[in-house]
Amino acid sequence: MKIENGSLVVTVQGVEKTVPLPTVAADAKVKAWAVPADYRADGLFVAVTVKGESEEVPACDLSACEFLGELELDAGDDAKLEAVKAAKRLEINDACNAAVASLAASYPEREIQSWPQQVKEAEALAANPQASAPLLTAIADARALPVVELASRVLGKMNAYAAASGALIGRRQAAEDLIDVAASPEDVASIAW
Repeated sequence: MKIENGSLVVTVQGVEKTVPLPTVAADAKVKAWAVPADYRADGLFVAVTVKGESEEVPACDLSACEFLGELELDAGDDAKLEAVKAAKRLEINDACNAAVASLAASYPEREIQSWPQQVKEAEALAANPQASAPLLTAIADARALPVVELASRVLGKMNAYAAASGALIGRRQAAEDLIDVAASPEDVASIAW
């Protein structure tokens, strides 16, 4: 039994068989069994297991099977690098999501849901102080503020939020650019949020 050109080569009952193996993102184990023909027509069961995954075994009577052997399947440098890059992208995306979420963490969810309407009304009032602004008018009345002053505050906060979230999004995109051009797992590991 051997792995050659991305395939498992194994002899079953005197017949050499070649089974293409999947590309794996991390080193894996390849196990092969001779199995009854009524279970698998070619009489062969092959399992490829990456570390940490559950191992597959034939789902037939194991006493009717013959374990042929186990080999190591090397993921290859390109596959390993792509797996490290994918993990780093998830790490960076999670960090960005958390950072952007923290910008609004002190606000109640229902208030956050009103922000698009607040901004729409604030922009309308900035263009025409007589524009209809039922949400901002209600908020301004409850706070004893002139509605145009509240509209100005809303636009100021909107611009501050846009700048802060834009900086975080740009930081995430810059990290993604570095991940894309990283040539080694060490290069990827050096990229930090």
